[in-house]
Amino acid sequence: MRVGITYNLRSDTDNMHPEHLLVEDAFEEFDTEDTIDAIADVLGKANHSVIKLGWGRAALKQLISSRIDFVFNVSEGYWGRNRESQMPALLEMLEIPHSGSDPLALSLALDKISAKQILKYNKIKTPDYFVINKREDVEILPQGLKYPLFVKPAWEGSSKGISQSSKICKKECLSERADYLLNTYPGQPILVEQYIPGREFTVGVLGNEKPVVLGVMEIMPKAKKGEDFFYSIEVKRDWQNLVSYECPARISEHLNKQLQTSAIKAFKAFGLRDIARIDFRMNNSGDVYFIEINPLPGLSPKYSDIVIMARKMGWAYESLVTTIFNNAVSRYKTDLAYEKI
Repeated sequence: MRVGITYNLRSDTDNMHPEHLLVEDAFEEFDTEDTIDAIADVLGKANHSVIKLGWGRAALKQLISSRIDFVFNVSEGYWGRNRESQMPALLEMLEIPHSGSDPLALSLALDKISAKQILKYNKIKTPDYFVINKREDVEILPQGLKYPLFVKPAWEGSSKGISQSSKICKKECLSERADYLLNTYPGQPILVEQYIPGREFTVGVLGNEKPVVLGVMEIMPKAKKGEDFFYSIEVKRDWQNLVSYECPARISEHLNKQLQTSAIKAFKAFGLRDIARIDFRMNNSGDVYFIEINPLPGLSPKYSDIVIMARKMGWAYESLVTTIFNNAVSRYKTDLAYEKI
């Protein structure tokens, strides 16, 4: 097949709004050329003709002018709460089959406020929350929420806007952090959650109608195991020195089953496809809380969590990418679009 890859590169600033270039973590979600080369290499070794499409107008021109049979999509988009849906929506319009979730599922998963509503409907436990749309909203914090709190932008991924300052222990700090986020991510609501102290886990899921768990991985601090810890952007950037990844996680059979069941339930609730990574926190009482879901987990062969998880579970990088691709292709076997393949 002629397989295109859609993506956003950290080195490509042409499509960025000038205001976004001022944000310190603006490029955190985007890929490096090494990652795209690694994906292309796997697909090429499977005897596919690979075309690097990129994103936006340049990608659209190639999609229209070239005979692309299938697209392996890892594009994040550049702005707005629907940015991860931009390329998949174009692919749907052009009737080109693609890997990953559809535009609606991607938007719902990225918008943490909408995600909370879906979780509540499906009875999946997640921290209580409050939404700040403007500075004055800090004054009407619901009585049910108690410090410490956790504050983050409502439409970001890859720990954008999440730093060691995100854990809030008093009102003065909440006002300061809310001001910072409202100014840094203009037009975007701020999510204030009840902070869940304890252990952090991430679960990889692969498949479609009958999704399966790739692995359950615990993310732990190297320096002081057992201390309160969360996966901030500072930690992710220095992961080799600061973090230990334990997979399979050394946990009870009961907890392992609970995490796997919750991950599959969330995967289905959002209508995700092919691949996702779901993050959880467990408090000292053993209660498990859904934190975030990522239907576009990074596929860097060096540092992406789901790749680290796969390797610890005995998967080669090539096997992971091939499985994602094959899961995606198999969805189109009964669709008219599959005739193009």
